[in-house]
Amino acid sequence: MGTLEFPTTAGKIAEAFNATLLGNPEAGVNTLNSVQNAKQGSLCFLGDKKNQTYLESLESSVVVLTRKELVRKDLAVTYVLVDEPKAIFAQLAKSFAPKTSWKGISDRAEIHPLAKIDPTASVGPFAVIGEGAQIGAYTVIYPQAYVGTGVKVGSHCEIHPQVSLITNVFIGDRVKIFSGSVLGSDGFGLVETEGGPLEMPQLGTVVVEDDVRIGAHCTIDRGTLGETIIGRGSKLDDQVHIGHNCRLERNTILCAQVGLAGSSTLEEGVVLAGQVGVGDHITIGKGARVGGQTGVTSDLKGGETYFSTPALPVRQALRAHVFFRELPKWVERIKLLEKEIHGYTKS
Repeated sequence: MGTLEFPTTAGKIAEAFNATLLGNPEAGVNTLNSVQNAKQGSLCFLGDKKNQTYLESLESSVVVLTRKELVRKDLAVTYVLVDEPKAIFAQLAKSFAPKTSWKGISDRAEIHPLAKIDPTASVGPFAVIGEGAQIGAYTVIYPQAYVGTGVKVGSHCEIHPQVSLITNVFIGDRVKIFSGSVLGSDGFGLVETEGGPLEMPQLGTVVVEDDVRIGAHCTIDRGTLGETIIGRGSKLDDQVHIGHNCRLERNTILCAQVGLAGSSTLEEGVVLAGQVGVGDHITIGKGARVGGQTGVTSDLKGGETYFSTPALPVRQALRAHVFFRELPKWVERIKLLEKEIHGYTKS
């Protein structure tokens, strides 16, 4: 994508993305909006046919980012034609994202003399940077964030308020960690003894690779001896828990309230919907998708969609649920049959 500054025009957007333009190249764009609410000066995107009827109510000055097959040529709006309108819209939306309100290092931040902070980085008021910590170029440490001893944060990262990066955590480039998340806290490792549970010291670390997003109030425990790894391009929603020594490969997606027990492995491209629970030492194969509130108690093959507890292939799970709903009727039928055969009903 070329450099775009807003306000801009439909023609410049088309040029930036090497897209086809249908309509007025001088149509102005100064804001983004949904196709349902777009007005003069808006850019919206149309990704599927079910929203196509909203085009009829748009003003002629609206610019629509869409695919060729969704165009309504009988309408006077301007179209910018691309293969993936939602993805292009997301790239444009970054230009409208709120920017940090300060630059440089606040004199109210607590920074250890042995910490290394790139001159282009920003550190907000009341942030704490520990001994030997390293902050990369253009990274922003928001107010009240904690960056512990020996932590390394790469370039172009955003560490939001009240994030805690505990000792020796490693953060790659272009990583976003939202408020309240804790990375590097002790894993829940216990040893049974005659005197009761004994805590196993957690001596490992957490490694977050490049281009990862970690939502608010997530917890990622350090490895017992090795690493807990969040693979490149992975995205975590809010309130996700990752146990010690888990390994997430590239581009995994975890929705809200997912929980992974220790030493679980998610292979590349796995998607877990909300409130999925994964037991310890389990592997979920490449590209698998797991429906909401599913309980995963054994390894799952890649490339399939799963649902229910314990996890089953989705068609099998839905069929089982149909039978489950019919159980009360079957019980009544069995009681009637028993009465006809034996003259009584067993309790």
